Amino acid sequence: MAIARDKFWLFGVRAHQDDIWLHRSREKFKRSRSRITPAEGAAMLDVPNVAMIICQGEPVSYSEDAYGYMESFRRIKKVLWGATGSSGFRIGNEEKFIVDLAAEYPNVCGAYLDDMIGTYTPEQTLETLKTVRAGLDRACRPMEINSTWYFHKEAPAGVLDYIDTLTIWTWHHEALVDLKENFDRLEEETPKQKKILGIYMYDFDLGLPIPNEYMAMQCEFGLDMLKQGRLDGLMFEANSVMGLGFESEKFLVDWIDRVKNAKVPD
Repeated sequence: MAIARDKFWLFGVRAHQDDIWLHRSREKFKRSRSRITPAEGAAMLDVPNVAMIICQGEPVSYSEDAYGYMESFRRIKKVLWGATGSSGFRIGNEEKFIVDLAAEYPNVCGAYLDDMIGTYTPEQTLETLKTVRAGLDRACRPMEINSTWYFHKEAPAGVLDYIDTLTIWTWHHEALVDLKENFDRLEEETPKQKKILGIYMYDFDLGLPIPNEYMAMQCEFGLDMLKQGRLDGLMFEANSVMGLGFESEKFLVDWIDRVKNAKVPD
């Protein structure tokens, strides 16, 4: 048996990445700039794993910033590095960089594909996955492909053959009332893929933190699915909305402290 904490992830982005979304919270919270880095966010939540997402092309592969982030992850258990970033942004050398990172950093375990499904054309999606898979297969050890997945989007034919893990997100927090139904359906449709539940702390459309009622709803559902062996992890989004005094972050810290030692299947 493992403990729940072993399966907790941070959706990591560069500090200040989402400040543009936070201005609507200024009136109530007096702050709208988050300086929290991914490593700091993981430490603040006490989670051991990080997915480092590329946003608007940053951090750039092979840049000092990119290596600086990896150095900050020295004590992180597992690291996924972005191969497609926010809005599906991609330069084209990401999987080569991941292979090189894996040779130097033993905690690098694969690639994270953000915003590809439903953004790329079906042909682009399949071709990108083939390219990423072929590139990762050159690594010194097996690398997995983890992809963002929204319940309201459908995957083009053939793409699931290349995806190991689906990280599932509910964009509008009110739709979390349908989380169980949506998850049950996805399980039936994607029986071969591992699944991680994505948990937002902030509703980007409304410009407000997720209410605690909905934080509890998604967190408790995720823990229950972990205990049943139907989920392989929970991923919390993101360091870029932390350090601002949001109740959703306070809830999450307290909740993780309470449940992190719960026994779950390996």
